[in-house]
Amino acid sequence: MSDQLQDLLKRVYDEGVAKANAEAEKIIGDAKAKAEGIIKSANLEAEKAIQLSEKKALDLKNNTDSDLLMAANHSISAVKQKIVELILDESLSVKMSDTFSDAEFLKKLILESLNAWKANSGSGSIVISETMKPHLDEFYIKSIKGIFDGKLTVDFSPVMKRGFQIAPADGTYKISFTDEDFANLFKTYLRPRSKEILFGN
Repeated sequence: MSDQLQDLLKRVYDEGVAKANAEAEKIIGDAKAKAEGIIKSANLEAEKAIQLSEKKALDLKNNTDSDLLMAANHSISAVKQKIVELILDESLSVKMSDTFSDAEFLKKLILESLNAWKANSGSGSIVISETMKPHLDEFYIKSIKGIFDGKLTVDFSPVMKRGFQIAPADGTYKISFTDEDFANLFKTYLRPRSKEILFGN
């Protein structure tokens, strides 16, 4: 009886151990499977995060390169424009100042301008640079007034450096003939050609 009991106890014990081992193995297997799933999921998330970071870094690099290129092109364009302006200023502004300082040239320009302008206006006013006053005698002033049958007022301005301005009697507009006006007019036409000569297309 004692041996049977011992056999029974041993069998129960062995079955219990076997069940416990089987349960433990199942728990360990489930835990390993879960751990592998978590690791796989973490690896996928990490890979996605790396890909996203690489894409963002590439986008940032491309945007930065594009911005740098745009800024470089803008700077080069601004420098070219400045060079063209300096050359035109040097060549035109000085020449125009010299030309408009020539009293005989300016007298002829005033006469020609008033004769051409008379067709569009019955009366008006002319403002001439005060630097020209010593060069315009009374006879000349009378002759330009005569073009408008005495309906032209003549004034001198210390503000105007060189040249003159014509306006109708009602002052609705003004036509300016100064060295700066002519220099700016010529620059408008010469700027594109100068840029082409200096820098090509």
